[in-house]
Amino acid sequence: MSAPPAAPERPAWRDEVRRKAIHLYALLVPLAVLQPFLPWPRTRSEWSLFLGALTLTALAIDMVRLNNPGVRALFKRFLGGMIREHEDWSLLGSTYLLIAALLAVDVFPRPLAGAALGFTVLGDAFAAMVGRVWGRRRLFGKTLEGAAAGLAADLAWVAWLAATGLVPAPVGVAGALVASLVELLPIPLDDNLGITLASGLVMTWMWRPA
Repeated sequence: MSAPPAAPERPAWRDEVRRKAIHLYALLVPLAVLQPFLPWPRTRSEWSLFLGALTLTALAIDMVRLNNPGVRALFKRFLGGMIREHEDWSLLGSTYLLIAALLAVDVFPRPLAGAALGFTVLGDAFAAMVGRVWGRRRLFGKTLEGAAAGLAADLAWVAWLAATGLVPAPVGVAGALVASLVELLPIPLDDNLGITLASGLVMTWMWRPA
């Protein structure tokens, strides 16, 4: 009796869309940093404590996953294609995002920390989803369609930041352009860290609060 046919492999773009859809939930962090709506954390020290605890927990889980084949197989079983190939031997993107958030709230003025994290969440997510589904023209291993979508998402974020008076439009636009450039270029640094730190540094250099 012949074996049943194997189930068709799920297209890679579906896993990427699922991964980035989950990634978008992280937008709650910059929103809460910019417009405190949680009873806790609210102050910079409280955010540092909260994000520090989450980061240490994520790092501990990653260390167990990377050093225990059984745990690594469990992650693969439940998350499947959402774990990228390089994450089999390095930290997960979610861990890098927590590290980026912790550094941002500790280093940058609060409005700029939230702005930079918004670029990281929105720009990276839309660039990846659009690039996977509709990307055709490639540059540096990325797609120009994805880069354009990421920039559009970043500029929409800037429009909201400027409309609410949180970040001046010129400062936000400069941050958006830098974030999009970092996302596109083959920089040997995780996008979550690179986008957050580069855009935050440029905006901090330009920002002159009233």
